[in-house]
Amino acid sequence: MNIIIIEDEKPAARLLQRKVEKLGLQITTLLHSVDESIHWFQNNPHPDLIFLDIQLSDGLSFEIFENIEISSAVIFTTAYDEYALRAFKLNSIDYLLKPIDEDDLATAINKFKQRTSSAPNLSLDFDMIKRMLVNPLEKSFKKRFTIKMGQQLKMINIDEV
Repeated sequence: MNIIIIEDEKPAARLLQRKVEKLGLQITTLLHSVDESIHWFQNNPHPDLIFLDIQLSDGLSFEIFENIEISSAVIFTTAYDEYALRAFKLNSIDYLLKPIDEDDLATAINKFKQRTSSAPNLSLDFDMIKRMLVNPLEKSFKKRFTIKMGQQLKMINIDEV
């Protein structure tokens, strides 16, 4: 899984990195400004997940979204609650207020994992469709019944009925 942190305060970025890694995930990149982030997104494949501070040293992180179409999931990490509504209009998974509580962080990561694991698996869907088309009229019926006789359970084949 490819995860990046965009945070202008390096100690806060390292702290968040340690907390995320404590939960078993690896941070691949740390970015510190709007300009650096725009340049990085223009030249690299987009990550699966972004931890994003809203107020960066050279502007609001929303400027990144105005310049680059980002399809990555985002967990906002900020000290300001006034941007929550604007943040949820983007690909937001959660909005964590600093200082970030480890339980809230774990909940946000689990929410991300659930969303990504619930995405349809096209190979399974294709196999199911293929099975349906091979013999569409062949249906599977019960071959035996389980019945209770006194205190015992007995299996009876359908041809014995």
